[in-house]
Amino acid sequence: MEVRSVDRTQFGAKLISPAKVKYKAGKYWKDLDVNFIKFETNKVADRSKLDAVSYLWDGKNLSSSIAEEANILGGSSNVYGLTLQKTNFENILPDHILGLMTTSKVKKGQAEDIEIFKIGTNPKFAYEQQRRSRDIKHIAATLLASLRALAGGKKSPKLYVHYADSQEMKFLNKVGIETKSADAVKVIGK
Repeated sequence: MEVRSVDRTQFGAKLISPAKVKYKAGKYWKDLDVNFIKFETNKVADRSKLDAVSYLWDGKNLSSSIAEEANILGGSSNVYGLTLQKTNFENILPDHILGLMTTSKVKKGQAEDIEIFKIGTNPKFAYEQQRRSRDIKHIAATLLASLRALAGGKKSPKLYVHYADSQEMKFLNKVGIETKSADAVKVIGK
């Protein structure tokens, strides 16, 4: 009797929807097709992909915090991303990830309020780090628009961030996210 070993490693982000960002083509910005995905953080292999993204981004732009959150919370963590990858989502390529975001639980089509915990862009394309030399833009805005589309029912959900850093307030308000400045929060006991 022959007993075969079966590799039962299950992983793979879930494709949510196609999306568009802008890429630089000479002097002009043109649409670039990307995909909005959700990582299955209950699976070790998906969490290892987030660790690989953090490594590639050198831990910058909240990538290490997002990977750490997924590793600590496992399946309770809601991690979304934008990828250049067009197929084979059961094997996400970390070097194709443009942006990551963690949120509270999202119910498809329910239009309930959603808290954004962390949002980060690949440092090669982040506005703050590459203002003049980046060749892809609107990554964070596309993550948020794709999340709204996923959660939207008859009305658009309210996206909000608690205790936003004052540096982030301008961007968050520009894309329609309610914010509360960390600078305005009173520290209990002081």
